Amino acid sequence: MEEKIRESTLLGKVVIKGSIYVVTGLRIGGPTTGLKIGGVDQPVISDAFGKPYIPGSSLKGKLRTLIERKERVPLNKKDKEGNSIGHECDDEEKYNKCAICKIWGILGTDKIKGVPVLTRLIARDVYLDETSITEEMKKNLELEWTEIKMETAIDRYKGTALEGSLRTIERVPAGARFSPMEIIYNVYEESDEEILIKVFEAMELLEHDYLGGMGSRGYGKVEFKDIEVFWNKKEDYESGDLNKTKINDNFTTPSEIVKNFEEIKKKLTADEK
Repeated sequence: MEEKIRESTLLGKVVIKGSIYVVTGLRIGGPTTGLKIGGVDQPVISDAFGKPYIPGSSLKGKLRTLIERKERVPLNKKDKEGNSIGHECDDEEKYNKCAICKIWGILGTDKIKGVPVLTRLIARDVYLDETSITEEMKKNLELEWTEIKMETAIDRYKGTALEGSLRTIERVPAGARFSPMEIIYNVYEESDEEILIKVFEAMELLEHDYLGGMGSRGYGKVEFKDIEVFWNKKEDYESGDLNKTKINDNFTTPSEIVKNFEEIKKKLTADEK
């Protein structure tokens, strides 16, 4: 039987650029096989040069989790143990009405009943801007790019530290900046322009939540700044004239973009005509 193909035409790509600022110590865990110099129990993930970075998968996954909670979609995707791990539309009618599955994709399979579906959102890894770690900061860091925080568990009845619970946690210090950030949003149909706002709503939610681990302990507050949103039509890729049409004016934070989204969207749709 011939496989059904979902028809799609690329109308263009929205390119979102900017920076991620660390407001409180950020920890996205890395491999724990072996110890770094200094005996860190829980290291952060780092690139080939030993510098911390934000994986695109961590950023995209957190944005999806937060928007799923806001939209109150059913968390019907299960892991092997039967625990709910997220939302996934299981038929085409639901999918066509679901901004989350259209933007972030279908977990694991990228298909609905054998029919391939297209993910709109691509989140790149975001690397540390070395200049954001100042000489003054380096004087107070235990490692070249990161700080070490001592953590322990508390006996709630005695009010004392639990025996054997002391551990060392590596984290990116407050004041660090990850840049350039790049998020790509593919536009396949006109309705994709309407749901683009969900990306910026998710970014708003993340600013009031946390990225990485140990958020309930104060870790992982971040802010998105210096945002630039470009619209590249498919014809721009044919001419090589890219990232020339900026559509967000001077709105450079997620909240400003959400607040003025209708104005921004008009520029996007006007450029298509």
